[in-house]
Amino acid sequence: MGDTVRVSVVFPRQLWEEVKRLIPAGQRSKVIAEATEREIRRRKRMESLERIKALQEELYRKYGEMPSCVEDIRQMREERDAEITGLR
Repeated sequence: MGDTVRVSVVFPRQLWEEVKRLIPAGQRSKVIAEATEREIRRRKRMESLERIKALQEELYRKYGEMPSCVEDIRQMREERDAEITGLR
């Protein structure tokens, strides 16, 4: 970490005791920074999902439910197969 800053962080006593017990003294800052980065990524993903959900709702309100295209695709495949079969 080339560009670092020192901050004070408050932990519940029991959690800090577990940190001290499980993580060696020289590695605590790194472990806490990595956990913070993971949480930031998780929160960004959650924000993205919320924006997607809002967009989906807006599109649904604006356009309603789109009709199924399954039958159209089946028909196009049959037409293509008929054209290919006719060429042979």
